[in-house]
Amino acid sequence: MKIRLIAFTTMAALTAFGALAQTAEDPFKNAVQIRQGLMLQMASDLGTLGGMAKGEVAYDKAAATKAASNVAAVASVISMAQFPAGSENGKSADSFALADIWAKQDDFLSKITDLNNAAAAMQTAAATDAGAIKASMAQLGGACSACHKAYRQPES
Repeated sequence: MKIRLIAFTTMAALTAFGALAQTAEDPFKNAVQIRQGLMLQMASDLGTLGGMAKGEVAYDKAAATKAASNVAAVASVISMAQFPAGSENGKSADSFALADIWAKQDDFLSKITDLNNAAAAMQTAAATDAGAIKASMAQLGGACSACHKAYRQPES
């Protein structure tokens, strides 16, 4: 039992040291990974809604409502907490965030508000029908696009 405890403690210490070493190398790696995870979740749910809006997938009220709720939930947590200064493209690995996020923070936060408003409208639309989803998609897509055009480095 004592050997297992020592082995466990040693492994935990090595794991923690590795995490600290990685953090010292790129202290914003976790923030970048978190925001990318949030965006991937949103993209997945937008794919569900987009498929219904385009008629590629049959309208399913439960699936649409779930996807719209997920989009709204993700939008509601996006804040400057996921965008700490120094985590921009060129300074933090795998980051596509442009430095203008911090230079024009009020505009960035306004775009997040627009995203939240569009996500709320999509929740209402998703519970209605595919036509309502299609109509709401322009507002939601526009909110995403406006932020990405201004504050995201295009992928090469």
